Amino acid sequence: MSIGIALSPFALDATDNAVDAAVSLGESAAAAGVSSLWFGQTFSHDAIALAGIVGRAVPELAVGTSAVPITARHPLLISGQAQTAQAATGGRFTLGLGLGAKSFAEPAFGGSFDRPITRLREFLTALRTVLHTGTVDFHGET
Repeated sequence: MSIGIALSPFALDATDNAVDAAVSLGESAAAAGVSSLWFGQTFSHDAIALAGIVGRAVPELAVGTSAVPITARHPLLISGQAQTAQAATGGRFTLGLGLGAKSFAEPAFGGSFDRPITRLREFLTALRTVLHTGTVDFHGET
């Protein structure tokens, strides 16, 4: 059995250097026998980038995001970030995505939260296609 933990992004916000703090926490987690470390997304540091950096610095850990909201990001941007993190970690990165919450996403990003399941389906269709083929030509409803 493997044990993983989610690192509170707020623990990183309180430090002078969130990257150094994340690497240090990753090293401590690995030393304690934790096998994976998961990063949540906030408005401060990028969870995908942090996961890639920590995974590269601490090769004993699998890393991932828990989760990155799709509301403010394009599938091509997520694809590039995820592929970079996957390369940096030697294949130990897992991408976790989420819709976010309407009460949070609409005021923060100014877009509509209408039809969230359709938006997620279309996002995943475009993301999967570009990850598997390297190209995508998708025009959805949302």
